[in-house]
Amino acid sequence: MKLFALLLIGILYSPLSQAQSTEGLDKLSNPLVKSAVKAMSDNDRESWMKLFSPKAVISDDGKEREFIQWSDSEIFGRLRAYIVLGKSRGYFKRIDKEDNQGLSIYGFFHTDRWGEFNTYMHFKIENNQIIRLDVGQIK
Repeated sequence: MKLFALLLIGILYSPLSQAQSTEGLDKLSNPLVKSAVKAMSDNDRESWMKLFSPKAVISDDGKEREFIQWSDSEIFGRLRAYIVLGKSRGYFKRIDKEDNQGLSIYGFFHTDRWGEFNTYMHFKIENNQIIRLDVGQIK
């Protein structure tokens, strides 16, 4: 029983995830998009949130989601059930290309929750803030 308690304490109080490197990050041309991908890779929720408008909209595979809830569950592993299990981080492992003046990126995405797959992210920016993010799996 003591061993179980020690393991549980270790899981709850250890960092959720260390920073991950993203191959191709240095080639991104749009500074705001580059900062967003870096914040994901670094597991830096605070920096990520500062890049987005307070009224930011996100769609995931065509379905609009609440931005903060989506960010916490899909990128930063903040859902309580996943914290205990140490899961639910999401980040690009590799950026393959960019398009649309650096506002669209395509690459290989890792998520503890859903696995690994090719993904796109399309950013819309106004007044130096991200106002919309469309993400989805490339089939």
